[in-house]
Amino acid sequence: KVFRMAFQIAETGFDPARISDIYSRIVTSHIFEALYGYDPLARPARLVPRIATALPETNADFTEHRIQIRRGIYFQDDPAFKGAQRELTAQDFIYALMRFADPKTTSPMWATLEEQGIVGLTELRRRALEAKQAFNYDARIEGLQAPDRYTLVFKLKAPRPRLVEVLAQGDLFGAVAREVVEAYGEDIPAHPVGTGPYRLARWRRSSLIVLERNPSYREVYY
Repeated sequence: KVFRMAFQIAETGFDPARISDIYSRIVTSHIFEALYGYDPLARPARLVPRIATALPETNADFTEHRIQIRRGIYFQDDPAFKGAQRELTAQDFIYALMRFADPKTTSPMWATLEEQGIVGLTELRRRALEAKQAFNYDARIEGLQAPDRYTLVFKLKAPRPRLVEVLAQGDLFGAVAREVVEAYGEDIPAHPVGTGPYRLARWRRSSLIVLERNPSYREVYY
């Protein structure tokens, strides 16, 4: 019951906002979960909900996307949660996406997210750069909203009918808990905590990566 795989090139870490290499992304895709994914057997390719309950509800010109997320999904157990079971909420996706915009993160994938035209996100990043101040994660922006615990609303500057395909990249755009990032600081690449079926058990950089089954993962049926 062990699968072994050799990487040709060393990984860089397991913080989704700070990676772009394929080998790190292979690992994070098993630890984090996106709103959407792909049916592995469907031909042609077919998007299916993962964390979301259904495909987005959009307005006529695809500048607003409303997504409902499933209730009762929990992050992997971690000391950052201080013994409590931590439920996933819509705000965790907002925080995860904001991390790509934070200049301190120096995300190599920021351009991909910026291209989607989320209203207010680029401006929030620009204010942090110009003022040379910390990025304001508590700022409310029009383009990323959580009207309730399980609802996520995107508002975009221009029509983006394929936004859902961007959000289906679980290796990059899975939910991240703010308290985990704040607990581990600059060491966060070594402490990925998601809602996925696997968790990082051991890591020796460029030598060994061990993933083990997440015992708190929910039952999922194909």
